[in-house]
Amino acid sequence: MGWLDFLKPQNDYPKFWDKYLAQFKTEQPENYVAFDCETTGLDPSKDRMLSIGAVKFTAERIWIHNNKEWLVKQTIANDDSVKIHGILPSTSSEALLTEAQAVKAFLKFIGSSTLVGHHINFDVAMVNHALKRLGAGKLRNKQKDTNTLYKKRGHYAHEQNFSLDELCKTYNIQTSNRHTALGDAYITAQIFQRLLAI
Repeated sequence: MGWLDFLKPQNDYPKFWDKYLAQFKTEQPENYVAFDCETTGLDPSKDRMLSIGAVKFTAERIWIHNNKEWLVKQTIANDDSVKIHGILPSTSSEALLTEAQAVKAFLKFIGSSTLVGHHINFDVAMVNHALKRLGAGKLRNKQKDTNTLYKKRGHYAHEQNFSLDELCKTYNIQTSNRHTALGDAYITAQIFQRLLAI
């Protein structure tokens, strides 16, 4: 949350945002949610989320059945991104959610858990821009990035970056369902567990 958010009267925020913030008022046990967004492109200020995938886990266990994936209605298309994730923007399917519905469901799912992602700043920025469009503030959750943590563990240079595929190869993690939001979230959770064990 930016410092300007504290100047905004609490009652000016939407109700869903007030409920989200209330979860940070009490100390909670450290739980993790790995998440990933598939998007129409790489500019959070202009592009939109097509799907959000999230998996709850602890340092020892991934809750396989405690996961969610939200598919979002969009009309924006980008041929380059479609080649990667295969998601075509559509407004016709009843299974798709509006951006507002998806973001609210995501906040309810994550609560005050620590968020884990690979190059997490991008995914957080995508969610924060969506929250801004809904008149809310920025995510308050603690955040852990698997790329950053891997570099620290291996004493790599700060400017060096590693792809999710490279870390999967390093830790012998299967890459089935790669480039789906839920599949990448599940892979990220496994990588984070490996990094915690080092």
